[in-house]
Amino acid sequence: MFKYSIIKMIRSIGGLFWMFIFPLVLMTAMHFAFDSIYSYQNSIDPMRTILITEGQGVYQEGFEDLIESLSEEGSEDQLFILEKADSLEEAKAKLAGEEAEIIFVVSDGDVEVYLQENHSITSAAVAGSIADTYKQRYQLIADAWEQDPAFAMELVNDARENVTYTVSQKEKAFGAEPNPYNWYFLSTLVMGILFMAMMGINMVGDLRADVSAVAMRYSVSPARKGQMVVTAFAARVIPGIVIVAIQLMVMKYVFGIYLGNDYLKLALFVVSAVMFSISFGIICGLCFKGDVHQRGNKATSLIMISVFLSGEMISQLPGLFERYFPIFNKINPATVLNMALFKLTIGNSAEGFFTNIAEIIGLTVVFLAIGIAVLRREKYGSV
Repeated sequence: MFKYSIIKMIRSIGGLFWMFIFPLVLMTAMHFAFDSIYSYQNSIDPMRTILITEGQGVYQEGFEDLIESLSEEGSEDQLFILEKADSLEEAKAKLAGEEAEIIFVVSDGDVEVYLQENHSITSAAVAGSIADTYKQRYQLIADAWEQDPAFAMELVNDARENVTYTVSQKEKAFGAEPNPYNWYFLSTLVMGILFMAMMGINMVGDLRADVSAVAMRYSVSPARKGQMVVTAFAARVIPGIVIVAIQLMVMKYVFGIYLGNDYLKLALFVVSAVMFSISFGIICGLCFKGDVHQRGNKATSLIMISVFLSGEMISQLPGLFERYFPIFNKINPATVLNMALFKLTIGNSAEGFFTNIAEIIGLTVVFLAIGIAVLRREKYGSV
């Protein structure tokens, strides 16, 4: 039965299309649609900036070094096209004539920022962030120097290494650049996994004679029904894992989607998600009425609703549900799978990931136990 189930799945062109081909086609379309949009939206053209230094001292020298480091031509971190001025009046005239966007005036213990009247949100955010961060760090280092000069030097070295104000720190809140468009790729992968529920429905069709004629042969088989259910389930899990593994490699090496560095956790997610989807299909196959195709169509409708409400089309939906109806995110299968994968690949939340995985595994055990209990007790008087 194991070999037969695998061969039957491979020959199912429709099933392979929805589980394997369709998600990759959709990802390809998204790749061309979203290509470079995130980089374009978050790129910052170097801003014309004037620096005025009033007086001499360590405070002024430190800020001047910082601005010059962020003005190196051709550097990936270049934020400014820098020029210096001797007077504020001269700099303001250039600001009014739109020859500059930002003015930094650094004096002993203070940094003032002047912006062009029609300044952009980006220039205001960057200039304000740099000035405020410098003042806070300088004061912190000055206070530390009075208490422990060695510790103060550590703070100085740390400040020199962290001069990027517009790029997320990968080792902190996020595991990678928080590209919002990656959500759609992850959600599409989850959609393809959920379509594997069709394998669970077909499994019910193979084991129940009231659903398909194929089950008649299994009904007279001397093999134990429970063993047949487990064998049929395993025969569908293995090809499902292979399909998802191929899709993940395409996402990583063709579309450049960051999938994290913890491949053991990723493997745990894949195995858990595939087993959940097939067991969910078993429940759908047992609960819905009609032949295999009718039950599959009903399950597809249910899956598409679940996927849509998980944010496949509108990524903000899970956030809205979390705010107004949080319980829905915990019971919607697609959302649970999406959040587990998102936390694994983008966020550094191991606890949140394992919480979602525990929910998935728990439901899988319940669904599979129900499936085995029902299918192993099927009796047909006509056999």
